[in-house]
This record gives sequence, structure tokens and C-alpha cells, in this order.
Amino acid sequence: MLTKLFALILGPSGIAVLGNMKSVMQILMSSTSFGMQRGIIRFTSEFRDQRKAFQKLLGTAHIIYGFIALLVGVVIFFLSDHLSNVILRDDNYAWLFQILAIVVPFQGFHILYFSILQGLDNYKKVVWVELIMIFCNFIFVGVSTFKFGLTGALFGVACVPVFYFFISVIFLKFDIPNFKIAWYGSTAKNLFHYALMTLFSGIAFPLLFILIRNHISSVLGIDVVGYWEAVNQFSYFYFILLNSVMLMYVLPKITAQTDNLFYRSQVIEYIKKIMPLFGLFLILLYLFRKYAILILLSPEFSSTETLFGWQLLGDFFRALTLIFSIYFHARRMAAPYIIIDALLFVLLLILTTVFVDTYGLIGAVWAHFISYFIYFVITVFWLRKILFYTNDSVNA
Repeated sequence: MLTKLFALILGPSGIAVLGNMKSVMQILMSSTSFGMQRGIIRFTSEFRDQRKAFQKLLGTAHIIYGFIALLVGVVIFFLSDHLSNVILRDDNYAWLFQILAIVVPFQGFHILYFSILQGLDNYKKVVWVELIMIFCNFIFVGVSTFKFGLTGALFGVACVPVFYFFISVIFLKFDIPNFKIAWYGSTAKNLFHYALMTLFSGIAFPLLFILIRNHISSVLGIDVVGYWEAVNQFSYFYFILLNSVMLMYVLPKITAQTDNLFYRSQVIEYIKKIMPLFGLFLILLYLFRKYAILILLSPEFSSTETLFGWQLLGDFFRALTLIFSIYFHARRMAAPYIIIDALLFVLLLILTTVFVDTYGLIGAVWAHFISYFIYFVITVFWLRKILFYTNDSVNA
């Protein structure tokens, strides 16, 4: 519903600007958590029945998150003028980034508490928190947009994490033991292993999207950015669900079971059960894209129909690669994960820039498909011994 409201009130140009603001929020989500979300989830799941280890995790995590939130908030506050100009292409939004600097600690600790809640495997509470957050986001951002247009939308997106923080606190407060805020080096070291992996992609790819939007805007105009952003919104919706499935169900299983035969069974199950359904969904979305655009956006975005085919093909390979890339997280294989993600970053940036300059907006979705197809091939090749060799030869 919010996407529909944005389409009707803000139009393509407003959606383009709002897209950059959302990317900023994603960068802050990764930087304030220092990329440790999956580590928090994993070790909460592992230590929830070990009181002392769990207390060490909670105490150390609070120090890390508090320090980073303070540091990031100060940087944003003093760079507010520059960020307003670079991110939103407008000098008049410095005040927004100054407010955002105050919001940063709330966002950081919300991420910590929500990650702990996920690690406790209390799926009912996790679902309730997500539903309430969706409701708060809809009401707060929706009303702000309706009343104040683009400025209201930007303000709402920046400030809604404050609500998320209080929601997470309310749902978590009875599920964790009392703990002392203290530093435990071994616990921090384990968490930093995840930071190396997630921090790169969590900051690099939102930054990449900002660079792509700014380039398309310079070459084709701000309205055209809005069309590209609209197509990516469809991808955003279903990848939220897929990523949640991977984090909440698949990652804990693969982490707990170190046997490669078990991992292969999870790969086969994912390919047989999830991917056919996802593929069917993409086919239906492509066939009925005209109606999807009218329902979720507005007739003003009808020209995006031509972008769907290549975008959805790229999304298929992106989804297919999830079951392989998550192995790097489960085994804390930081080096290959960062190398492959860095390659994807470079591919997307170079191909999108070249193709947009040469072929127009259709070049952006061509670059999306080619990049994720290569990403899939490289990831499978890297894991070929795990996937195809006998279990004894791999574990030898």
C-alpha cells in the first residue's frame, strides 16, 4: 500500500529520491550493527540454554552496538550538509540527516534486539514484531507522505526505526537473562568474523544502488530513475520473504550440522521445493505485470513493462544462489564470500554504467541479469567440491 501511495503522490521522480534515502537506511542498518546480525542470530541460538555464554554475548554486543551507533551518529551529524547534497541532490535536507544522527542508536539497538529474538527461535514473536513494524511503518510513513509529500516521506523513513526499537524491547524483555554490560574478547572475536562478511555487502550494495540511480539520473533524467526503482520494488518484496526463510530456517540447520551430505540435502530440498514455486511466481508476475503495475503503482509507470523480463530472470538466478552463498555464512568463510560479492559489485557497476550509456534504461536490467547469472556460476564453481565430490574426499 505504501508503494501505491508513493506512486500516486510522489511520482517517478519522488520514488527515485526516496530510493536513495532507503539505501542510506540500509547502509546504516549494516554499519550500526557492524554486519553482525547473522552472528547474533547464530550465537543466540547456540547459547540460549547456556546462561553464562548468553550473558557474555549480551554484554559484549551492547558495548559494540553502543560504540558504533555513537560513532556513526556523530559522523552523520557533522557531514549532514554534504550527505544532503550527494544523496538527495538537494542542499535543503541537511536537517533530515541531523535528525537521522539522533535516530541511529535506536536503529542499532532495534537490530540487536530483533536479531536476538530471531535467534531464540520464537517464531510467533518474530512474526508479531514484523507485523507490528509493518503497521507502524504504514501509518507513520503513510501519514507523513500524505500530509507533506516527498519531505514527509523522507522524514518518515528516517524516523520510523524509533518505533521499531520500542517494539523490539517490549517483545524481548522477558526472554533474556539479566546481564552485565562488559567486554569479553573471545565473544567479540566470534562476532567480528561475521562482521567481515556481512558488513561489506551490507554497505557496498546499497551504495551501489545510489551510484546507479545517480548515474541514470545524469544520463536519462530523474523520472527514468523512478521507473528503474519501481521495478526493483517488486524484487524487494519477495526477497524479504526469501531472505527471512534463509536466516530463520536454513542457516541455523546448516550451521548446526557440519556434515556436507546434510548441506547437499538442504540444497536439493531448496531446489526441488522452493525454486519451482518461486519460478512459477515469477512467470505469473511476468504474464500479469500490466495488472501488477496498476495495482501496486499507477498508470504513470506502465512503461516499466518492458523491463520485467530481464529483471525477473536475474532475480531467479539471484534466488537460486542464496542456498549456495549461505554456506559461506554457516562456515564463516569470509574470504570467498567477500571476493565473490566484490566481483558482483564490480560487474553490476560497470555493466550498468556501460549498458545504460549505450542502450538506455533497458541496459540496466540486462546488466542485472548478466551479473547475477555470472554470480551464480562463480559461486557454484567455488563450492564444487562441497556440492559434487564424495563426502569423504571433501572432509579429508
